[in-house]
Amino acid sequence: MARKEITYYEVPDKYWYRIHFVRPRFKSHIESVLLYMANECCRIPKCSCEEYNKRYFNAIKMFPGNIDMADKTLHNWRTEIPALFGFYKEDKEKDTTETSKMAIFLHENQDLTQFLRLFLVSFQFPGGHMKPQDLKDIINNGIRFKPSRTIIQVLMAGNKLLSEAKNEKEMSLSAEEATYCIFNDTRVTSGKVAPNQIAQTILDNRKNKVKYYNPKDPKSLSLTGKARSKGDMTRYAGDILDYMEIANLLDKHNGYYSMKGNELSALTAFANDPSWFGGYESFYDKETIEINELSKVEPLWFEYVNKSMKPDLFKTDIRSIIGQGEDIDVVFEDRIKDVVTSDSRTNKDIGNLGEAIVCSHEKMRLKINGYEEFIKLVQIVDSPTYHPGFDIDSFEADGTKDHRYIEVKTTVSKQRIQMYGFHMSPNEWSVAGTIKEHYCIYRLMLSEKEKVLFVLRNPVALYKSDRIEAEPRNGMEITFSTEYFEPTKLLTWEK
Repeated sequence: MARKEITYYEVPDKYWYRIHFVRPRFKSHIESVLLYMANECCRIPKCSCEEYNKRYFNAIKMFPGNIDMADKTLHNWRTEIPALFGFYKEDKEKDTTETSKMAIFLHENQDLTQFLRLFLVSFQFPGGHMKPQDLKDIINNGIRFKPSRTIIQVLMAGNKLLSEAKNEKEMSLSAEEATYCIFNDTRVTSGKVAPNQIAQTILDNRKNKVKYYNPKDPKSLSLTGKARSKGDMTRYAGDILDYMEIANLLDKHNGYYSMKGNELSALTAFANDPSWFGGYESFYDKETIEINELSKVEPLWFEYVNKSMKPDLFKTDIRSIIGQGEDIDVVFEDRIKDVVTSDSRTNKDIGNLGEAIVCSHEKMRLKINGYEEFIKLVQIVDSPTYHPGFDIDSFEADGTKDHRYIEVKTTVSKQRIQMYGFHMSPNEWSVAGTIKEHYCIYRLMLSEKEKVLFVLRNPVALYKSDRIEAEPRNGMEITFSTEYFEPTKLLTWEK
């Protein structure tokens, strides 16, 4: 039997540029290292460059497990942390070094998720984290690229394409796909290709079983002429994807990254982020770029990054800013009757109606329980471009500020119905397993004469304890019995 020929994805030579940047040797335990080093840097006062460097190097050596590490590796740490994360500022003319706002911010807030989000939102190409010669190459190739923003835009565009194709799957990216279809293609990194085109290319490649890593491709060769490994080829895109996972922006399953189910506000902020460090813009128009001129921009870059450390960004619940500003969406009985009795109703009509009814119910539940300050923060979050794995973001109203994430499953019929089954998509089941006790299914059954609501909290745990049945079928087919569950009184909004 003839061997089936492998089709590889090709980026034309004139558009191929392998983006690379500083990679920390401590990536496998980056959380611990960054928190430790931020703390240690804050213990070093402003002093001479030599004294700061001596104390800084000693702090690295005292990190657990480093005492017997070779000096060469420790010195790599010493250069990688400030190059990528800017933990100190060095002024060689004045012979002084001082701890930066970035390190102080992380030390004072002890919130690595927020810190990495702020780091990622400012991280761009070109940037002062690169060597001058690499900056020159980036500029000569016309690259203006913010990796995290582009990745999220591609994932959102992919979700929209899948939704239009009636596909319930969530858009995801592998490090290989991100490397070849985004990072190493100057058509993308220079902003000439729209996110929906990138997403469509990735989906088409999957459909056609196109491969990416080809060790025989000259683009895979190192400077010594040997083929780079797949891991080496994809390491830089993989780093950014991993940082985004640690920053709670992405989920990772079997090597594929998708948007975090309950982080709509942060993801939207990244996708729409207009910020850009323009310190290198004047070099794009020059025929000849002097390396020493590029070096002069580096302090301005780190000043820009340090100013990006804004305590309220990614910490305040942005839902209070971008959420529903209007009054409660009251669902009138005739509106329900119209949908129930209409012969032309669509699944979208039914879903929208169910979400509106539950949204009204949630707001009244919060009011009854004395949590009126949360009422305007309850919102329907599902959209054509973003499927977080639930429909409504509400609150528990139990003495905490904990959110309640609600997936609404609505069925309508002219006559009274007793239908205790529903389908959960793979993404919904996955998000339910992640959120656990704060994830609820609201099973809503509507007829012309009654509305019946069942609340199933933490469906994955219910399945594991045999209180519901679940059969895998492109997600899970769920059935439950009134033996274990009683209807919940459905509330109607009243001022």
